[in-house]
Amino acid sequence: MNFYPVPPVIQTETYIRIPDSIRCTGQPTEWRGGSATPMADIFLEGPTYVSNGDLYLVDVPYGRILKVNPDKEVTECVRWDGEPNGLVVRGDGCLVVADYKQGILLFDPSTNEISPLLTRRNLERFKGPNDLIVSSTNDIYFTDQGQTGLTDQTGCVYRLSPTGKLDCLVSNGISPNGLALSPDERFLYVAMTRSNAVWRLPLHEDGTTTKAGLFFQSFGNAGPDGLAVDEEGNVFICHPSLGSVFVVDADGVPKARIVTAPEGGKNLTNCTFGGPDHKTLFITDSIKGNVQFVRWHCEGVPRSRATKAN
Repeated sequence: MNFYPVPPVIQTETYIRIPDSIRCTGQPTEWRGGSATPMADIFLEGPTYVSNGDLYLVDVPYGRILKVNPDKEVTECVRWDGEPNGLVVRGDGCLVVADYKQGILLFDPSTNEISPLLTRRNLERFKGPNDLIVSSTNDIYFTDQGQTGLTDQTGCVYRLSPTGKLDCLVSNGISPNGLALSPDERFLYVAMTRSNAVWRLPLHEDGTTTKAGLFFQSFGNAGPDGLAVDEEGNVFICHPSLGSVFVVDADGVPKARIVTAPEGGKNLTNCTFGGPDHKTLFITDSIKGNVQFVRWHCEGVPRSRATKAN
């Protein structure tokens, strides 16, 4: 039941389409996504904007990281035997990668090299990491989604401290996916894709969480995916099967619905703020292999609030 008026609809524009020369046309892959629309030669995810104006993306099925520079030139940075999904910048400028096959990896943009960071928990492989963010205390929060869902509610949300300590905050997740921290870092939002929901986790001073609650509920085949937050506390919720990014305030009240560009696809999977003033929301249109964008009225909160390493 919703007693609020229908929020305004905002249409995206296309920022860039990954050119055919960069796509993996005809190259085999064992990866299969959850969308009803078949994947062709690319599947974009993990948009990450860095201070020099570069936008990094992953190509999940082909184990690649792509870079779009400010002139919209696209290059392949690295390729490996993996299925990368989430990306986030660490305090030292390296990018942390959530890889379904390999665990948590580290990408050095100065050398274009990929290396392991955390591949196991207590000698056991992860189910399949999906997305990650970094707090102002340099803690890395990441989801371990695997093939969990309504019939296997064992997805996890972890916090990896700078000392290497690994804590499990959620062990009963229903396909945990995107993550976002509130501006004051008191709450962690987690997309639970296969229950069409976003959970809200209070974070206590000792790092624990209690009384996790249902923050957002939707419908459709593939539910909430990537998340972002702006400085006002509004939460941006990508919904691939509905071709939308839903915007709700910190109380869950609908604020806007962002819809795909006319030439775009509806598989809007993840988003991040960037641009010179940090008011541009970049959105991955995964199956079409392009990046869409909208201009927002206030600044977005960075997915990484990491402080520089000493």
